[in-house]
Amino acid sequence: MRTLDKTKTLFGTFIELPTPASIEIAAYAGWDFVVIDCEHAPISTSMLPDYLRAAQAAGIAAIVRVAMNNAEWLQAALDSGADGIQIPQIASLAQAKAAVEMARFYPLGKRGFNSFVRAARFSAEPLAEYVARSNKDVALILQLESAEAVALASPIAAIPGVDAIFVGPYDLSQSMGLPGAVNSQQVLAAGQAVMAAAREHGLAGAVFVNSVEAARTWVANGARWISFSTDTFLLIEAQRNARTAVAC
Repeated sequence: MRTLDKTKTLFGTFIELPTPASIEIAAYAGWDFVVIDCEHAPISTSMLPDYLRAAQAAGIAAIVRVAMNNAEWLQAALDSGADGIQIPQIASLAQAKAAVEMARFYPLGKRGFNSFVRAARFSAEPLAEYVARSNKDVALILQLESAEAVALASPIAAIPGVDAIFVGPYDLSQSMGLPGAVNSQQVLAAGQAVMAAAREHGLAGAVFVNSVEAARTWVANGARWISFSTDTFLLIEAQRNARTAVAC
């Protein structure tokens, strides 16, 4: 059963804190998914099984953002049982095709084959079912976060095996010479092109936002999977608001 529906608007948050409890809290708060951030947070591949076990127990879809587009990282996230993998800094067709090849089993790719891992229920799942489910239900999300990547959004979205293309507005703003100006018209226009490419090829358009206003803007522009802020930012905002309130 697919846990991330490309036709629905879903809201999630990034996990930066190195504890599975943060995933459980996100689930109980009502988010549709979490993105476990192995690119920027101190979360190693050896920690992933416990993180994904926590997500499964709490009933929330778990995407792993890997540190880089290579077989070691993708294999670790996939074998650990991620519901989706998100790959940063995709900037060419060759990189996108390589990601699909490493993430998918035959006939879509050449993913390393091992049926004794957690993702295959340690071989309790019939082999044919494991292969079919992995290719169908595990979401592959490619981050387009440069002007060069945006120009290739449509051909990247057309590659079989891709489920979503994700706008990384902060790196995108930097590549456009506007570091941090994530709400500028130039960045929004680039993001709209990515969302249009996603719709054209039946994919989910995804994006990171850090405010309610930005979330509404991107949904209006066609985004379907909204990654809203991070556990660390949401925690510090709640702490600040509580501290301000008790001082009155």
